[in-house]
Amino acid sequence: MRTQQVAGKPRQQELELEAVRTRLQALQEYLAVYRASFASSGSADSYARVRVLRRDVSRLRAWGWYLMGCRDGARWLPAVQWLARVLSVFVMPQRHRSRRRQPLRAMRHLSSYSLVERAYAALEDDIQGRLLTLRLAQGERPTGLRSRQITMLERQVDEAVRLRLCGLPQARQMTVICHLLAWAMALRSCLGLRLPLADRVRR
Repeated sequence: MRTQQVAGKPRQQELELEAVRTRLQALQEYLAVYRASFASSGSADSYARVRVLRRDVSRLRAWGWYLMGCRDGARWLPAVQWLARVLSVFVMPQRHRSRRRQPLRAMRHLSSYSLVERAYAALEDDIQGRLLTLRLAQGERPTGLRSRQITMLERQVDEAVRLRLCGLPQARQMTVICHLLAWAMALRSCLGLRLPLADRVRR
């Protein structure tokens, strides 16, 4: 899988995990807001958004577990990758799925690939924003320290771009990986076993 090739360097592995953790934090904040909205209003719209966000958080956490498995050389990793290759032929591309007509305000259901790609893109945007801020400050009052920070962020931007463009496996295989590990994590939670990411999704 391409993820193994791109994530061979520790720095790129850490970028992937940073992207997942940052996006998870944002999604869980959204989830808390919509939970509070549903608790106060009981609206069907808020409940639907809670369900979508819970599913997104579950799959993103599963992808984070997979990344940690790649980083640490987990014993279960070859089995998961083999299952992903075998079962991916049964995954229907999202564009071919029949879609129910939904209100314009309805929250979009993202594929696992799009969900992770957005996490990587959000990390890229964050680094770009910090780089822009430093460049503006450097233009007004140049310093050697800021110049070194700009060089470092420029390198990080390049790494983030390569990660988003080349760091993702085939979309169907990613779908299988995210669902398999999400189910495994749900089972571990039911059995009271420790989950690999600290942030637990309340059911």
